[in-house]
Amino acid sequence: MRAYKCVNCRKEIEDGEAHYRLTGGKRMCLDCGLRFGYVGPMEWLELHGIGIYHHAEYHDGKIIAFQKWGRGYRKDEVEV
Repeated sequence: MRAYKCVNCRKEIEDGEAHYRLTGGKRMCLDCGLRFGYVGPMEWLELHGIGIYHHAEYHDGKIIAFQKWGRGYRKDEVEV
């Protein structure tokens, strides 16, 4: 397997690991992709194996995710 580096934080990205591919063959890790708006918060959660949420928002380094709970929603915060 080939390893790549994130163009922003220089973190190593393994070939099979989920990441965002930029133009010119450059790659960005999912955390930096979320920070810069290339990856949405729902997509970030699903790529990390968390698929239970109805909708999510990203603010100040945290994903605020809402899960359908009865007639309302349950709110969770995920630190990125």
